[in-house]
Amino acid sequence: MSSPFIIVVALFSWATLLVVSRVVLLRFGLDPWLFTFIQMMAGGAFLLAVSGRSIRAWGLLRDPVIWVYGVLRVATAAFFTASLIYTTAANAAFLSILSVPTSVVLLWFIAARRPQAGEFPGHFLVLLGMVLLTSQLDGAWRNPAVLLMIASELCVVLSTFIAEKHPVNQTRNPRARAGLTGVMLLVSSFVMLLCALTAGAALSQIPLLGTTMLSGPIWLTDPLVVLNPVLWVSAILVGVALRGPSMFVALAAIHRVRTENYLAGMAALPLVSLALEKAATGLGLLDPVPLDGPTTLCGVVMVTGSLLVIWSRHKRNGRERATGAPNTTE
Repeated sequence: MSSPFIIVVALFSWATLLVVSRVVLLRFGLDPWLFTFIQMMAGGAFLLAVSGRSIRAWGLLRDPVIWVYGVLRVATAAFFTASLIYTTAANAAFLSILSVPTSVVLLWFIAARRPQAGEFPGHFLVLLGMVLLTSQLDGAWRNPAVLLMIASELCVVLSTFIAEKHPVNQTRNPRARAGLTGVMLLVSSFVMLLCALTAGAALSQIPLLGTTMLSGPIWLTDPLVVLNPVLWVSAILVGVALRGPSMFVALAAIHRVRTENYLAGMAALPLVSLALEKAATGLGLLDPVPLDGPTTLCGVVMVTGSLLVIWSRHKRNGRERATGAPNTTE
């Protein structure tokens, strides 16, 4: 499978997951945090089942890095899914392009991958577009989606780097990568679900604290919301059909093209999400949302910036192949 093709598959897989999740959350009024935890448990169980490596995969739980990776992946999805309550999937995906400059800064410090000067105009456009886009959202910087997406992208950069470097993901065997992904999703999301429900049960016994959490997730004041059968059925279906496969394809793409290139390639995610949202609206699955020209233009600025970064890296890599020079970002 070629690198461009696997990036395209990942794009459509993630965009479909985002739009379907938004449809389910809004139509059934489900809690996004519990929905994500259960969805990722189902996706993890599915990948373990198809990997055929369940016994060996469970042995990975002895590796503390796997736990860090798992928590980061679940947190990434939870923050992103929660943002869909406050803005469209396309706007959330536009904000996710923040991962491009974020990955450069973090990988510069963590892995000494020094960015080239030619990348900086693209990174500047991404940051400029984010500032302008945020100013167009309802509530601007006070919109919860902004903070949720910043947290999500910090988590996604760190987890993507771990996925790139972890020995299990270095194998060419996709079944081994499925085992890694499955055990990570299943166990981490299960632990986080238990923590959320435990916190909710504790707060429900302390009236004073409970009243201060009324503006937070519903499970902080009513943990019994987890018993909603619609929540479980919808989350399991989305997890098995979309979340698990999306994670598997993402790991394969990261293995093929590396962290920063994968994240830059995801710059087209907002445009694909926007197209799928329009299709969902046409089918009556989402309420019509007028296309906001200024907001979309700001998002396009972010996409353009990311594409400039990709072009700069491609141009540099071409020169290095021609001259035989070492890659200074390694």
